[in-house]
This record gives sequence, structure tokens and C-alpha cells, in this order.
Amino acid sequence: MNIEIFQVSDLDQMMVFLDDNLTENYEKKVFLTIHQRWPEGFLIVKDHGNIIGVGCGAILPNEKLRILILALDKKFQGRGLGKEIMSRMIKASEVYGVRKVTLEVRKDSDAINFYRKLNFSRVDILPCYYQDGCDGIVMERQL
Repeated sequence: MNIEIFQVSDLDQMMVFLDDNLTENYEKKVFLTIHQRWPEGFLIVKDHGNIIGVGCGAILPNEKLRILILALDKKFQGRGLGKEIMSRMIKASEVYGVRKVTLEVRKDSDAINFYRKLNFSRVDILPCYYQDGCDGIVMERQL
């Protein structure tokens, strides 16, 4: 398995991966914009050429990194890949003076425990945040 910086040529395969692994739907142009603004913070995980994971973030004002997506194929979870993606995004953000990492997660997601293990804390609730009406939980971590 390799963790690589996203390339535009990966877009179609990544969209299929996201459709299979997330409940939210995104337009391709969103990812092109994310890639253009901070390519070092847009990572994919490949296994034998197939995308099995995606992580991307955005640098925000006030020394903040916002994790936009962190998704892994269920068969590859629990192997340290999510932790490694997060670590690489945080390391790439250091040049911008980032001091806080934030993200949103579904209130019914098993990922909450994963983020807690990475020292994220729950700081807010976003009612009906997701497209299906599920609430979101805002989590953050000080660096």
C-alpha cells in the first residue's frame, strides 16, 4: 500500500471510491479546487493501483487545518493508515503555522472513537448537518 499525493488523473477512480464509502455526494470540481489550493494536503492510498483511502484538508485563517475528508475502505481499517494520513496532513500544514485541527464527523460514526484516539475532542454539534439529516459533531485538536 502506498500513500501518495492526489493527481488529477486519480479523480474518476476516487469519485467511485467515495461513492462506495461515504454517504455524502460531492461534485468533481470541488476536489479540483481543493487540490489546486493545497496539493500537499490531498492524499490517496492505493493498493495494487486501486484507491482504498482518501484524505484531504484545507488551510484556514487563524492557524487552522480543517480535515475535509478522511475515508478508508473498511477492509483496510485498523492498520494505521488513517493515522498515517492524518499525520502527513498535519506535518504538511506545519509550514503554515497551523496550531489547531478541526473536522466534522457524523454523530453515528465509528470514526468518533478513532478521532478520540488521535486526541480530538468534541466541541460542538451541528444539527442536521449531513445530506440525510444526520447531526454532525465538530471535533478539534490543539497542536
